[in-house]
Amino acid sequence: MVKQTTKGKKSRSAARFGPRYGRKSRKLVADIEEKAKALYDCPQCGRAKVKRESSAIWSCRKCGYTFAGGTYTPETSLGRSVARSVRRALGEEQ
Repeated sequence: MVKQTTKGKKSRSAARFGPRYGRKSRKLVADIEEKAKALYDCPQCGRAKVKRESSAIWSCRKCGYTFAGGTYTPETSLGRSVARSVRRALGEEQ
């Protein structure tokens, strides 16, 4: 019986580069590509159907809602902090 190997598991999507560019660079590329290709929750309908259309353009496959976000994730850390401060400012005014 032939033993199953875990070939390609370590390098993930960056395996296409082979031994070139170094381990750290390939790992960073694989991490970024996993984030970009993942499904995210839609801010409109709440379902996990948001996919990346192109750089910073995100679209929900369920309701068709299209919006701009980060290049590799639909929400950036700066956007989160701005939204938090806006909510806080609106809460104080009311």
